[in-house]
Amino acid sequence: MASVRRKCLSDDLLAESRPELGFAPVPAADDDGRKFPRFYFRTLATATIHPVPVLGTEVQECYVLTRDLSRGGVSFLHPKKLALGQRVDLAFQDGKELVVRVRWIRQLARHCFLIGCKFVATAEP
Repeated sequence: MASVRRKCLSDDLLAESRPELGFAPVPAADDDGRKFPRFYFRTLATATIHPVPVLGTEVQECYVLTRDLSRGGVSFLHPKKLALGQRVDLAFQDGKELVVRVRWIRQLARHCFLIGCKFVATAEP
């Protein structure tokens, strides 16, 4: 029963909602200060979250669900609040690896934060 419930929850997170299907670019206001348009980009990525030197030394590895993407950065969902400027390495199923830095954080629910990041570099193989 628990495995069925877990599968359904995962399916719900990955499912595209009806409004999302109607938009190729994620809708954004013209005056929101963005340099580049955002595009819907929902996929799982492996995140290596590097510590903030003042707050700890432990590197965390986990899965994150991306939300949208632009030429300048990517956003993803994470259960904990990260720190501004914190480094995150993202690895995707196609083998692409990116290094990003946290630019903004928005709390969506009790254990759900939308993390907006700026691209820093592609990771070295």
